[in-house]
Amino acid sequence: MKKYSNKKAIIIGYGGMGKRYEVALKKLGIKIQYICDKKDIKSKQFFFVKDYKELLDKNVDLVCIVTDTETRKKILFDFLKNSKVKNFIIEKPLANSLKETYQIKKYVKKYKKKVLVNTFRSMSENFYKIKKIFKKHNEEIKSIYINSPSAGIGNMGSVFFDLCNYFLGDQVKKIYGILDKTNTPNPRGKKYKDPGCKGFLEYKENKRVFFDLSEDTAMPYRFIIKSRNIEFFVEEINNIYYYHIRDGKMLKKPNYFYLFKPKKIYVKSKEKFSPALQTTHTIRNIFNKNYKSNLGDAISVMEIIFGIKASSLNNKIIKLPLEKKYYKLNFKFA
Repeated sequence: MKKYSNKKAIIIGYGGMGKRYEVALKKLGIKIQYICDKKDIKSKQFFFVKDYKELLDKNVDLVCIVTDTETRKKILFDFLKNSKVKNFIIEKPLANSLKETYQIKKYVKKYKKKVLVNTFRSMSENFYKIKKIFKKHNEEIKSIYINSPSAGIGNMGSVFFDLCNYFLGDQVKKIYGILDKTNTPNPRGKKYKDPGCKGFLEYKENKRVFFDLSEDTAMPYRFIIKSRNIEFFVEEINNIYYYHIRDGKMLKKPNYFYLFKPKKIYVKSKEKFSPALQTTHTIRNIFNKNYKSNLGDAISVMEIIFGIKASSLNNKIIKLPLEKKYYKLNFKFA
């Protein structure tokens, strides 16, 4: 706590996401000096304003921008250009189009500020531990399966595709995707559109991802991460982590030999699932002396998301990097 007790922060956008940041900042001992939101907030703990422009001249250590995707870009640009604040955390998905995505990249580079996107799972001890288990057994991850309910290509798709890149350690080559046309109402408002999707991603060296974020299922999301001899199951919401392993004499058997019962090993999670508390990883990272921006990772995720839309619209496999004709494709993300 003492490490961050001299830090001050601003939260812009206090709805459900903003409250998570309040918990995370307080856990780290960072003082929330201002909160900005369109709705009135009564609190003796911090100052409240309705217009973020009133905060452009404030001397704080961190600005957390957690409004909807469309307004985040404008707010970030105003702070990068007109504020002396050096550190920013913004929510995902990064933008509503690839054109906007590359505008953000250009502005961050131009004004030389530190910007992190809060896809915190790739900073989580739980997922780092999984990676270590594969490494310990000298196993190379080859495929990932994602099953998720109607969580949105932008909302949870951003998280899932970031994790796929994290585990496979490479860029996507080809995409085949189909957008769900169920048109389920977005819980954050009628103006937002964030459809489900299904399909596959092809990486180099025959690495691949199969994903199903369709809108006709409702069970908590689940990952299966596979190498030749390990199959790792992740049920994050329930804090359940375990893997099957093919070892001993079985290692000498060919891949098609499946008539055996692999060992099942449970792995104790390093931390219980909590989006609010896990946001602390992102906050710590931006103040870390070895800080490394994940903006490039977030841009790669946006390429995947709009690659899926391009594939769905054209009913064909799409190669990455995306052609510029697809840069204007957009979603009305929350």
